[in-house]
Amino acid sequence: MTTAWEMATTMADKHANSGGIFVRLAGNGDKIVGAFCGEPYAREVIWTGERYEQFDENNSAHQGKRPSLRVMLNFYVPAEGAMKVIEGGTVWFKDVLKVRDKYGLDKWLFEIERHGDAGDPKTTYSILPEEKLDDEMRARIAAAEAHDLKSIGTGNDEGDGKSSTATKKPSNAAGPIDPRVAGDLVAKLKALPRSDVDAFLAEFGVQRVRDLEAKHETAARAFIDQLLAKQSQPEEVDPFA
Repeated sequence: MTTAWEMATTMADKHANSGGIFVRLAGNGDKIVGAFCGEPYAREVIWTGERYEQFDENNSAHQGKRPSLRVMLNFYVPAEGAMKVIEGGTVWFKDVLKVRDKYGLDKWLFEIERHGDAGDPKTTYSILPEEKLDDEMRARIAAAEAHDLKSIGTGNDEGDGKSSTATKKPSNAAGPIDPRVAGDLVAKLKALPRSDVDAFLAEFGVQRVRDLEAKHETAARAFIDQLLAKQSQPEEVDPFA
């Protein structure tokens, strides 16, 4: 029989891994079910010790470092009714290619499960077909707007990360961010090392989270999601920690 403690733990894990645009599988046995959508966005990156940066052979700080592959895909999650972004390295993407060739990514929902604790360099991910897409699910996926992966990957996205093919309404938000939103961002930042917090503040040119401009709320959330997704990831083999 499931106890109240077990139920509460399960719900806490579910909520910890939901929200934001990035899929996060933080601990051993964490799973998510969804559909791969659209084209992948691949880029070569280097690990700075704090985060991944797009590899630039002309950047002296990058010279002498071996770049690794990172690939992003749109991933529709029925349980959340939302289009998210899933990202991984070479081994993970080769597994995606295997299931694409065997099952077809446009025909199935897939279950992705993490095997390995946070920070474990031997972490792997299994990708298995969960169930075939029916017409209702296809319609839900079609109605969900895809994220602009290139903008997210290059850090140039100032909007909601949605596809650039859609008409975007200009933001009329002005002034400092809502205190409640600032509190939410602070709560997430507290889970990160100080170096990541400093990187966040430097990215948006503020000394305090509450000084953030309201128009940058979505970009700030996306930036924090990236930091959380890449926490404790010295190598590409641990893409969702």
